[in-house]
Amino acid sequence: MPDIPYPQSVYVAFEAFPRPKGAASHIASMVSALADTHGPVWLLCLGVADMPAYQIEGDVLIRRFKVYHPNMLRRAAEFGEFVRDTLVELRDGVELAVFRDPWGGSAVLSTGVASASIFEVNALPTRELPYTYPQVAGNRPLMEKIGDVERFCLSTATRILTVSPVNRDSLVTLGVEPARIDVVHNCAGQEFFDATGEEPPFEELTRGRWFGYFGSLHRWQGVELAVDAFSLIASEVRDVRMLIVGGGRKEVRKALRRRIRRHGLSDRVLFSHTMPPVHLARAVARLEFSLAPLLDTARNTHQGCCPVKIVESMAAGVPVVASDLRVSRFLVRDGVDGMLVEPGDARAWGRAMLAMLADGGLRKRLAAAARHTAAVRFAPAHVHARLADCFDRAIAEAVPETERREEQ
Repeated sequence: MPDIPYPQSVYVAFEAFPRPKGAASHIASMVSALADTHGPVWLLCLGVADMPAYQIEGDVLIRRFKVYHPNMLRRAAEFGEFVRDTLVELRDGVELAVFRDPWGGSAVLSTGVASASIFEVNALPTRELPYTYPQVAGNRPLMEKIGDVERFCLSTATRILTVSPVNRDSLVTLGVEPARIDVVHNCAGQEFFDATGEEPPFEELTRGRWFGYFGSLHRWQGVELAVDAFSLIASEVRDVRMLIVGGGRKEVRKALRRRIRRHGLSDRVLFSHTMPPVHLARAVARLEFSLAPLLDTARNTHQGCCPVKIVESMAAGVPVVASDLRVSRFLVRDGVDGMLVEPGDARAWGRAMLAMLADGGLRKRLAAAARHTAAVRFAPAHVHARLADCFDRAIAEAVPETERREEQ
């Protein structure tokens, strides 16, 4: 193993890192914030293909679990064992452990290696799995078992960190004390603030007018709605094309391509796989506006989210047309730095797109305000300062707990 100083903190994520997706951007931001104030950091995560098992990046040691099992739950259990086996090496303990999934979190908490711990809740598996693996939802014993692990992590971690008030309120319904929860929204990487639209990843983006969607292709994201809405107005804006940048399972991508063909939009939509943030930022900067067409589903309205696509687009000075849901209103002010539209209504979305395309003055005003909002709310320095406060709060609150254990 590479020679690195003993860690002061540990970050655990059941995700392959790095990868060109929103979760990876968030992980990078969290680890950077930890390294700034509580480094050195060990990042324990998944790894794929030719990613090295060990990698040093500044004050961060990345240790990857690269034994891939096709069954997600089996993979999660094996990742938990990897985390447990890795942490037992830290016999002197660490000051702080942050984890974003119950599989790694239960290993963190059961080893007792950290003086303080933070459960970073973005999406609880009992609420997320039915969307990504519908067959799991009907397995009541399995869901109850997963729920037990979640409750253990929620009740045992020193503090809970989440990304929106919707997430916070949802956690309160599960019995988490509001005073234990910190809300810190996602931040945009510096590459989006620096993006100028020069040298975009596709030469086509240098010609004509573009709007677009980027992010996950899960159904609750609403990208199908965006395609449907574009089909309603395409004949009225023949010089405009749509960019879709998204990752997902092969069958999901095929279904979306079929939808595009069915609408006769194959020559009007550029559909790309995910790409590194620096390339994505250049592509986004070429758009007149971006879309966040979240659907009115429990995934968005009950559990909640904080779409990275919104904060990244605003950082690039590109206004967002977003669904008028609480998770969006937390980030976008309608008519001030973006536009909010009734979720799920393709005709309403078509009208909103036409309004944006027809009014250059509106786009310019919203773009300037979006960039200003991003600078004061979503810049790494601002978000990392709030995260540092959360880290320090967890450590301070854990001290009496540690002392009581020593007395016993």
